[in-house]
Amino acid sequence: MIGESLEAVRVWLSSNTDIAWFLVYWGTLALFAGLEVFIPAFQQAAQRQQRWPTNIGLGMMNMVLVPLVPVSAVWGAQWAQSQGLGLLNVAGISWWVAVIATFLLRSLVGYSFHMLMHKVPLLWQLHRVHHSDTHLDVSTTVRSHPVEVVVLFLAMVPLAIVLGFNPWALIVYETIDGIIGLLSHTNLRLPERLDRALRWLLVTPNMHCLHHSSYQPETDSNYGVVLSIWDRLFGTYSVAPRAGYEAMKFGVNEIGFEQSSDIVWQIRSPMLTIEREADHN
Repeated sequence: MIGESLEAVRVWLSSNTDIAWFLVYWGTLALFAGLEVFIPAFQQAAQRQQRWPTNIGLGMMNMVLVPLVPVSAVWGAQWAQSQGLGLLNVAGISWWVAVIATFLLRSLVGYSFHMLMHKVPLLWQLHRVHHSDTHLDVSTTVRSHPVEVVVLFLAMVPLAIVLGFNPWALIVYETIDGIIGLLSHTNLRLPERLDRALRWLLVTPNMHCLHHSSYQPETDSNYGVVLSIWDRLFGTYSVAPRAGYEAMKFGVNEIGFEQSSDIVWQIRSPMLTIEREADHN
């Protein structure tokens, strides 16, 4: 009976993933936006009137693209499973091992892709649109260049097929990914004791905010998307900002506030050559 119910839920989600994704994602964004107004972690002026039109504008452009990534990856995983293709399908492992492996492999793919976005100059030119926001709040989550979303789409579909992700586990993972992505960008800070416990496994707001620091050594750390284990394993983990949370500055040093809040400039920016400034302190 339970198995039949789970299968019915999986079938509905598979055929209505875009609707479910939209409701969960944007509903959670609205909730976190309300919370950060009343209990912000960073007291610096948010300058929402200047920043949010650009952030939300980019988010609206991506609205028709972002749902395609998890939907298409799930479709690819379903097709691979039906054809008996992909690493996890060929291995003939039990379903629960496939679920755990899907979570771990999908998380590792997210970590690796994120690191490449920082290390490969052409990809960084796209990804710096996300990092050029001069404040960190929930609207930063949806601030991505549309071409970056397309690149993610083109990468995820073949990977889902080749690795043979479990479709049900992938649906759950992508939902968790979206929620944690929102939480980790929200201008909130968890109590230190709770944060220390959670970040052994998950990416927390306290951990991810370092990744948006304007100080490049901190920017080039904490690449984890859902699970924090990869940063610890591969030596890219940072515990806390060098000068404390209250002294943190966000954004990309080479890009000023006026450029950061100009949506037209941001769309054009990947075509511009902007040298990264060296940090001298």
